[in-house]
Amino acid sequence: MSTAPNSADSAATKPPLNVSPSQRAAVVVAMLGEDAAKPIIDRLDDQAIVNIASSLESISYLAREQLIEIVIDFLRHLRQSNGSMRSSPESVKEFMTNVLDEPRLHVIYGGGEPPPLEEQVPEPENKEDYSRLWEKFAAREPAQIVKYLSGLTPNIIGLILRNVDATLCAELICGLDETLQNSVLGEMVNPPPPSYEIDSVVARMVRMEFLLVPEDDEDDADAHLQTLGEMLSLMPNERRASLMDYVSKSHAGKVDPIQKGMFEISDIPVMLNRNQVPVLFKEIDQATMLEVMSCLQRDYEEVCKYFLSNISNRMADSMKDELEQMKAPNAEAAEEILKNFLMKMMSFKKDGIITLERPEPEEEE
Repeated sequence: MSTAPNSADSAATKPPLNVSPSQRAAVVVAMLGEDAAKPIIDRLDDQAIVNIASSLESISYLAREQLIEIVIDFLRHLRQSNGSMRSSPESVKEFMTNVLDEPRLHVIYGGGEPPPLEEQVPEPENKEDYSRLWEKFAAREPAQIVKYLSGLTPNIIGLILRNVDATLCAELICGLDETLQNSVLGEMVNPPPPSYEIDSVVARMVRMEFLLVPEDDEDDADAHLQTLGEMLSLMPNERRASLMDYVSKSHAGKVDPIQKGMFEISDIPVMLNRNQVPVLFKEIDQATMLEVMSCLQRDYEEVCKYFLSNISNRMADSMKDELEQMKAPNAEAAEEILKNFLMKMMSFKKDGIITLERPEPEEEE
């Protein structure tokens, strides 16, 4: 009969991700390689060998992050052991070859062509180097750090966050997805004991995967925020206003680039140059434009007049005649028609067919 472990023991001994303890042990043995694993296998009984084989067969794929987590967990348990072991440079290198990617192997062993990365961050060898590494980490934009952390497992995130000050730590945790926040906090409430080996692996990983990668260009960030503005344009007015109120209170510096990309139907005369109106009518079939114009005629008369005054007189007169005979759609249908129209305009903008730009405010003399 099994008993449920208490929460503290569960947090400390839980297997990495969805890998069971037997699978984890089998993976450690397999990563030693045939030569290194053979002496271990020779000492096991038949049932233990069957268990290792079945555990390995039940694993279809393990990502690099999972292998790293298994190694960290193995090192943690090894430090708690009172036993001893011997190793050789060859077996250690073979073990590391199965665990680490090429850039990290080069960092540890050298040889061959160096990885094509600019050496901006020193390799952590002592406490002073570790301090500089984490200073550079903390100097990065919080949004960039959150983006990097979001791709890691909760226990590794917890190991990283204990190297930054409390203020930044709180900001980074708040930036994570809510489901990830809970797991990370659980890891930080019951952290593993300090370990040079584990901290070294984590520091090298952060250095190679984050600190040596150039920060995103500010223009790219603004482009992303403008795209977010376009997305908000498609939301109902009340919901959009509520979200922008949140942005203005929590991320005031992001409001302007978001608003640059955001536009409503009423903004079209300001954001769409009159010379591009005929282009819009050419790209959208006449039946669809008639539906759009019918909605605009009822709810956005100024936009309707703007369109009609910037197409050929012949087309404008023809459309006026057809609009007089059309029945305007109800409010719900009109909202959907205009939403689809905005989506088409955004698509044309991305393809370079039209330009939508909010004019810069004129400076007061």
